[in-house]
Amino acid sequence: MKGQPGRTRSRNGANLEHAHLLNQRVILEIVRLHGPVSRVDVARLAGLTNQTVFNIVDGLHQIGLIRDFGRKMAERGQPAKLFEINADVAFSVGLHLERDHIASVLVDFKGAIRARTYRARHLTTPADALKQALSAIRELRQKNHRKRILGLGIALPGPMDFQHGKVVFSPNFPGWEQVKVQDYFSRSTKLPVVVDNDATAAAIGESWYGAGRSLDSFVYIYVGVGVGGGIIVNGRPYRGFRGGSGELGHLIVDKSRNARRCGCGKRGCLEAYLSLNSLTQRLTEAGFDRPSLTKIIDLFNEGNAVVLAWLKTAASYLSEILGNLLLLFDPEAIVVGGHLPAPLLSFLIESSTKIGRQNGRVEQHPRILQGMLQDEAAALGAAVLPIDDLIAPNYERITQREHPSLLELWDSGN
Repeated sequence: MKGQPGRTRSRNGANLEHAHLLNQRVILEIVRLHGPVSRVDVARLAGLTNQTVFNIVDGLHQIGLIRDFGRKMAERGQPAKLFEINADVAFSVGLHLERDHIASVLVDFKGAIRARTYRARHLTTPADALKQALSAIRELRQKNHRKRILGLGIALPGPMDFQHGKVVFSPNFPGWEQVKVQDYFSRSTKLPVVVDNDATAAAIGESWYGAGRSLDSFVYIYVGVGVGGGIIVNGRPYRGFRGGSGELGHLIVDKSRNARRCGCGKRGCLEAYLSLNSLTQRLTEAGFDRPSLTKIIDLFNEGNAVVLAWLKTAASYLSEILGNLLLLFDPEAIVVGGHLPAPLLSFLIESSTKIGRQNGRVEQHPRILQGMLQDEAAALGAAVLPIDDLIAPNYERITQREHPSLLELWDSGN
């Protein structure tokens, strides 16, 4: 309405400098995804002129971000030079903090894991978790002290204030709302730090290295101590307006009077039926004292009635959620992964898909895929965050803040 106060949408226009910055990152992304690749093929894939691509490729090669990979055999003329990402030019650390473990990885510029630590431990307080996390980071850095580390990515459960690096709310990990995670790790490690929700980080990990590598858009369901979701649209994570997208664990699936209470305080949440926490509760109620993941796998293999009953209920509710996600997003695929042991995860996916078909909800369903990265999905996705923050071809990010060219970035030691 005329004269009504309120926000107005803004869009940044394109200028030559922004176009150049974007083209650098687009070309680097193409080499990462399709390498070894020739400059002519890069130009074709990027939709840019040969001259533009040749100039940028030469610049990226000069500073070491990409390297030679021999020549492409041709039927006629001189064989074209091939290029690939230089895996050794820089590294990144990813850390996943869950209530019952800390996983950390050091990845090279190509995304391969060069070192890892895993600490299975019940983390009672944020202070305990921070102490253990710093110890894991220091262990990785001491063993790789000569490597150039771009930054540190941290994945935590619960909705995140992505811009300020803080947890908004974490029912399974109380106390984190008061911790300025990004500031703490920036001071402690002297590295650039990016913080994200663990389900979103796991979705990014699967998108770069796992089941989602060939997918443009998919929904990821993370089954761990709690339940979360990550949404990838056009190859980019969708975090929502406030960073709280994908909180699938707190959708109500049981409206009965006797619905189980969730850690968030509500009754009937998906998380109360589909999570390691809920499975552990069932086993504890049946007389098992805090069973380990190894013990849970053994019980499953033995056909334990409590585990099978939990799986039956969990599959029923997961099938309902899958049907709703298909109606809501119409994704290429839905990927289900996380901290739940792989044998149980496979059984759960197979059972929920079968239920959906029987109910006629997923006749035209896309693929329901099992995540490939399991426990390390969130840590790997977290390791991607600093790399993505620097080099991903994200036009909005480039135009919304001062963003150096990749040549300037590497000359200055980032």
